[in-house]
Amino acid sequence: MRDYGRRLVIDLTFDRTVDQTIEALQHEGLHIIGCVDLRDYARRKLRHDLRQYVLLQALPARLTIDALQHDLDAGTILPVTVAIYELADGETAVIAGEPFAPLLADRAWQASAPDLATIAGRESRQLARALTRLQRLASHPAAGPASAAPYAPLERARPRRGLRMASV
Repeated sequence: MRDYGRRLVIDLTFDRTVDQTIEALQHEGLHIIGCVDLRDYARRKLRHDLRQYVLLQALPARLTIDALQHDLDAGTILPVTVAIYELADGETAVIAGEPFAPLLADRAWQASAPDLATIAGRESRQLARALTRLQRLASHPAAGPASAAPYAPLERARPRRGLRMASV
């Protein structure tokens, strides 16, 4: 299997994992800016049945502004993309792409843009904390706020604060 980012397998339902992933990202200051339901997309555009699969995009507000003040072209690599999909055994996979991934391994880039490299490192640490939080929430579902309320379907969970499902 290829390395597309940090991967977790969560022993929760797909819908619950989406909710708890959003909660963990937001808790660490990564704001959800986009959500695409690939299952719905495949059905509408391709008439193809696909397992439940969602892509989330998140940005750290302060770090985004800092990065853009250094280089306006950095906008294309700022969002963290998180793929969430159901597995055959009832578990759910969460894969989070590394922030600034195309550039982090490039030592020449790091030397030529040390301020952006620092910002990339800070965003990477935020993402790591969010994924650690998600693991904790998933391993102790009764402790998380999502389990205290009745189960909320995915459709209600996504459009928080004006967030709408993207029509692709």
